[in-house]
Amino acid sequence: MQNRNRLITASALLLLTFVFAAPQTFAKTSEYDKIVSHLKTKYRAKKVSLGFVWLARAAVKLVRPAGVKSFNVTLFKDLKFSRETLDTEMQNALKNSFSSDWSPVFRVRSREGQQAYMYMREDGGNVKITLVTIETENAAVIRATFSPEKLAEFINNPRIFGISLSDGDKDKSEPPAAEKSEPPA
Repeated sequence: MQNRNRLITASALLLLTFVFAAPQTFAKTSEYDKIVSHLKTKYRAKKVSLGFVWLARAAVKLVRPAGVKSFNVTLFKDLKFSRETLDTEMQNALKNSFSSDWSPVFRVRSREGQQAYMYMREDGGNVKITLVTIETENAAVIRATFSPEKLAEFINNPRIFGISLSDGDKDKSEPPAAEKSEPPA
């Protein structure tokens, strides 16, 4: 009886250890989440609610228009930062958030203080991009995963569910179809 109680107690402790340690041990914070967290904590930014984005995300997962497999958007307002240090702080935060397999695509800063940063990496046959934009008191963090082959296909022939999204004109780079003629006898 005493061995049984010890076994139950040991099992319960082991189970509690896995339940509470597992999220901290196995959960890896994504680059996207690190950037969102940085904007919220460092600049005391407030997230903007985007009503039906969950519906658009579900539709994209099902339809995969233009090869887009998933996306996420987080908007912020009321950022509190110093214009003089923002660029340096953001560069450091982005450098610390992204692993070495991410490549910076561009970093732009306007005279008015607007800033944009884009990073990308290959993920098997897909490409992941993260875009961060900051202006005056607002910011946006956008992440997307897409198939470059499907995107190229879509650019050449923009169709969703068999419905053409082009303006109806034939591709002007395509030569006119040759008329059929009978070979000489």
